[in-house]
Amino acid sequence: MGIYSVSSLEETGHRTLQRAPAAGLVERAVVEAIDALASEKVRNAVLELALRWSRNSTIPERGPDVADFVEGALFVATEQVLGLAAAEALAAQLAPIAAMVRSQEISSVRPTPDVGVARDSFPELSISSPIAPTSRPPAGGRLVTDPAPERVPFVAVASSDPGGLDEMSRALGGVATVHAVRDALAILDELDDRETDLVVIDCRRPVVSVETLLALGPELPGDARIVLWGERADLEASLAQLGIALPDNWICCGPHASAEDVGAVCRVLLD
Repeated sequence: MGIYSVSSLEETGHRTLQRAPAAGLVERAVVEAIDALASEKVRNAVLELALRWSRNSTIPERGPDVADFVEGALFVATEQVLGLAAAEALAAQLAPIAAMVRSQEISSVRPTPDVGVARDSFPELSISSPIAPTSRPPAGGRLVTDPAPERVPFVAVASSDPGGLDEMSRALGGVATVHAVRDALAILDELDDRETDLVVIDCRRPVVSVETLLALGPELPGDARIVLWGERADLEASLAQLGIALPDNWICCGPHASAEDVGAVCRVLLD
């Protein structure tokens, strides 16, 4: 097992996790704790997000930086991908080791300086009722168009707004079956089943940020189609500052797009 680090890929503009030869005590504890909650691919996505947001090139191993990482960037990254309950469980499990190394004197300089990041620097997120990492969206969260043909396309809608889900169901009435998804892992599950044709991300009341979904990009099927609903006008510029970009097959509907606008886009893509 080696130390996880973030590196830039010039040909894609994306940053990915890489491993160096040696693993420290804190890294092993972090990896094992996340592995108890999620698969390896999801663990890698969580760590990639946490390292980027904490401005660290590797997981901190000594001093107060460990607690800052565990309680800050790692907590928020875990919350976005796995839900609040998983983030709280992970923080509680890592609290003893963070406390143990808090007072240790840092004796070496990291390759990349650590810069503290305030919690309000993380992408905005609202999670109302997180789903356990191994759970599928509940049957009660499925909105089925009526009437529905024998076989209709499936559209997953990630939104914390029940009204928005109702609007999208009406906009796709008779055309698609709408699934409500509550976190990034649920989106992965939907796409892994190869049944979902489109994923709509409600950026106005998100349950998963665009940044989180981009971090999961390598785990998404290559033909996955993502539609952004109500994304902020400066999204692409903000992503460019992080060294990432929206994939060509992602569709932006605009900051002021209505459910009918998004439904029209989905109808074209599903045709």
